[in-house]
Amino acid sequence: MHIYNQIPELKATAIALGCFDGIHLGHKTVIDRLNIRQADKLVRAVFSFSDVPSFKRRAEQIASFEDKCEILSDMGVNELILPSFDSVKDYSPDDFFRQILVDKLDARLLICGENYRFGKYAAGDSGRLKELCFGQGIECIIVPSVMYNGEIISSSRIRAALSEGDAQAAAKMLGRLFSYRLKVVNGRQLGRQLGTPTINQYFPENFLIPAYGVYASVTEVDGRRYPSVTNIGIKPTVGSDLPLSETWIIGYDGDLYDRFIRVSLVSYMRKECKFSSIEDLKEAIHNDGVNSVSLTANYLGKR
Repeated sequence: MHIYNQIPELKATAIALGCFDGIHLGHKTVIDRLNIRQADKLVRAVFSFSDVPSFKRRAEQIASFEDKCEILSDMGVNELILPSFDSVKDYSPDDFFRQILVDKLDARLLICGENYRFGKYAAGDSGRLKELCFGQGIECIIVPSVMYNGEIISSSRIRAALSEGDAQAAAKMLGRLFSYRLKVVNGRQLGRQLGTPTINQYFPENFLIPAYGVYASVTEVDGRRYPSVTNIGIKPTVGSDLPLSETWIIGYDGDLYDRFIRVSLVSYMRKECKFSSIEDLKEAIHNDGVNSVSLTANYLGKR
């Protein structure tokens, strides 16, 4: 996959348009429609942004930039066009269409969700895009929104679910487990003393931190997936200055310091709480491990 940080000049393209900030099932439906047209021998491209649009900048990331690129590549996207939002935000809808989509990208097919907005002040909508395409002889496909529990799937709904600890609802809307791939940092090694060695990972700035608590999780190491128990929070029994992810990888005991390891949340098991003794903490962790093995069984071996 080619990634462009500036708008390139391409020929004969089919382009999926959108922010694609979480790559959820709604986004995937748009890109799937793009892939269906592979037989047309058009260059398949996704047009998004390298940064978060100004109207979304307070919203925490659901997927890192690296994960976003990896997911799109796995979906068969040939070209990923990621200019900065500021570089295009002042184009009127009509100018954005003509000067960028037509003149530079030679669009022959444009695909977007029905809630797509474009142009200065987000003044253009999917209806206007369809009108502009009709006038230029360009095919335009507007993809209906995807629903979950009677409501449109959106990144804001996924953020809300994760903020409430509902990893299962988030997974159903994402079409995959919510995950993060972060650097493993040194901890106090208390878990090792308890027989449950853990990895500690701090969340980057502006990345969504799920509700504090203990989750059944799956952790990937060297291509293998292990059942695991992840505590997200401040570790009230032993203390932590900042919220972090602490994971006991069941069945793995290698050294992972300074490596980037992916943890995927399966299910919320209990609230984070302060135990009266280390022995009580140890017993709770082992019980969490038993529950996690059961809850994650269907996810082991799956990506």
